Amino acid sequence: MISPFSENRDNEDLLKLQNMGHDELLVIMPASDLLVRDLLMYKRTEKYVRLNLSTQQEAIKRILNDKQLKNNQRHAELGTLVKSLLGRAKLFISGSELDIGGEDAQNRIILGFQELIGRVYTNLRMLRWVVYTEEAIATYLKHSEEGLFAGDVTNLSEAEQEVLAFIQSNNRGGVRTTIKALVDRFERKPYGWYYAAILCNLAKLCARGKIEVRTDGNLLEDDDLEQALRNSRQHSNVILDPQIEFTPAQVRELKNFYAEFFHKPASAGEAKALGQETAEAFRDLRNSLKDYTIQAGQYPFLAQLNPIVETLNDLCGKPYTWYLTELLHQEEQLLELKEQVIDPMQQFMKGAQKAIYDEAQLFVREQKPNFAYIEGDDPAQVEIALADPQCYRGNKMQALKTRLDGLKTAITAQIQAEVSQATRRASELKAGLCNLEEFSKLSTTQQQELIHTFDDFSAGLAQQRLIAVIRENLRRFEETDYQQALSKVMTWSQPAPADNQPGGTSGGMGAYGGTEMSSSGAKVAEPLIVPIRAVKVNFDKPWLADKADVDQYLEAMRKALIGEIEAKRRIQI
Repeated sequence: MISPFSENRDNEDLLKLQNMGHDELLVIMPASDLLVRDLLMYKRTEKYVRLNLSTQQEAIKRILNDKQLKNNQRHAELGTLVKSLLGRAKLFISGSELDIGGEDAQNRIILGFQELIGRVYTNLRMLRWVVYTEEAIATYLKHSEEGLFAGDVTNLSEAEQEVLAFIQSNNRGGVRTTIKALVDRFERKPYGWYYAAILCNLAKLCARGKIEVRTDGNLLEDDDLEQALRNSRQHSNVILDPQIEFTPAQVRELKNFYAEFFHKPASAGEAKALGQETAEAFRDLRNSLKDYTIQAGQYPFLAQLNPIVETLNDLCGKPYTWYLTELLHQEEQLLELKEQVIDPMQQFMKGAQKAIYDEAQLFVREQKPNFAYIEGDDPAQVEIALADPQCYRGNKMQALKTRLDGLKTAITAQIQAEVSQATRRASELKAGLCNLEEFSKLSTTQQQELIHTFDDFSAGLAQQRLIAVIRENLRRFEETDYQQALSKVMTWSQPAPADNQPGGTSGGMGAYGGTEMSSSGAKVAEPLIVPIRAVKVNFDKPWLADKADVDQYLEAMRKALIGEIEAKRRIQI
């Protein structure tokens, strides 16, 4: 309030009395008759000109314009006079004069208002001149500025303590505190805090875990919490409650469990942050184990993690208070699962044991057909070890590795023996073929063609890794390829028509006979060759029991063989 009309001491005292008890700055300028007289003249002239400016008479218009110009000049002079008087004015707050020196009117009044603000809003200093903005709310929510004593209320700023005390006081009195009620409280004296400062200090309390924010009974966190703080239209529906107080023992017990279960210390020291960190750790563990269960087709023992994942599902998504009050009731069960199943399986899947298991699985998949030809129980023991639901525990993989190496050696040796035996048999057949009198009658080209049949067979044996295939190839070679080679020897060695030479081009030919084309294209009859095992021996007993049986069998075989010879067939032995 500014008064230019203090003409005497009595008027000044009256104004000071009126100023007492009011939150206002009283500015009493020195008495000035000139100011009052010119101000009244200015207002009267302004009103007269405004009312008569619409006249049509040019002479009157000129007079009015002159009056308007002089009145504008008077207005400028009044401004200079008021500025001079304000520079010498007395300033009062609640009836007490302020001691502000200088004659700069603007500076003196600014200082006066600063003094007024300091006396009216006595708690404004709690903000410590920090500049708050609404955009900073997200920053304060994400950075709790926790230190070594983050859970100690004395670590809060004075402004945060004031906000927390107000919410706690309402809570003890059974009064609901909304964000709107909080803003209304701290915008008024003795606080005078601006809107952004109130919300930023509330955000810091939320980040420190001192305040819980709810809408319709639902606890707000992260982005939902930020949106609720910044949406002024919903402030009347957002409830603020002080965090439940937890004993140091509860916090300590949860920290101990966290360190023992997750094999690392918890980074949070305050109850709410610790509860949230525990929930996040359970969620991460659940997700990692769930990824393992997807591999149960390749690692059957991982199916044991399915019920554990379900247990961890139940532990995720709980309010942070649950981890401080209820979780420790399941402590022994959870620690046993961690020690007996979770840790061993995680170590297995991340370590060298998994490589041994993979190696054994691949070996069994590739070499299982060879197991039937290996003496001993190593093949069965390897398969049993892979199917063992407890194979991830202890040193079972090391034992499997030892047995697997022995089995590899045995199979490699057996394959080499089978290849050697088949190669040796092929060499015997080759030698027998080459020793035939008919073979010596063939041309070099024909001889090389027949010899290549044996060489190709021997080269193919070296590439085989399955014993059954090696034996089958040998049997098929003896019964088919070798038979065909013999037939070719017999055919090509027969005399050709007078004007033709034996050729080397095969025509259609069965295993036991057919036709062969000579070099001139004439068909030559091919002698029949019968494997000795195909000769039917007429003997009516299933086995030989004595010398008489042997003699009878040999006689029956002699007759059968002679019968084949008489039938113009040759017998392969």
